[in-house]
Amino acid sequence: MPLKFGGAEKCGICQKSVYAAERIEAGNIPFHKLCFKCRECKMSLNLNNYAQADSILYCKKHYQSEVVAKNTQTPVL
Repeated sequence: MPLKFGGAEKCGICQKSVYAAERIEAGNIPFHKLCFKCRECKMSLNLNNYAQADSILYCKKHYQSEVVAKNTQTPVL
């Protein structure tokens, strides 16, 4: 069986091929280690300090302000 080129998984951020040496996985989505950053502040993340919503990566601070705060509803009187 001939080898297929470009068969590697695609990064959840840049959509380029991700190979084992540069791979980090979160939420069953592969990422390049250099692409694994907060969407808001671009801080480098690791598996201990990231949060994810709808395949978007956040640091803990921006997850609170961008996701949790927007999903909190004020009661209607």
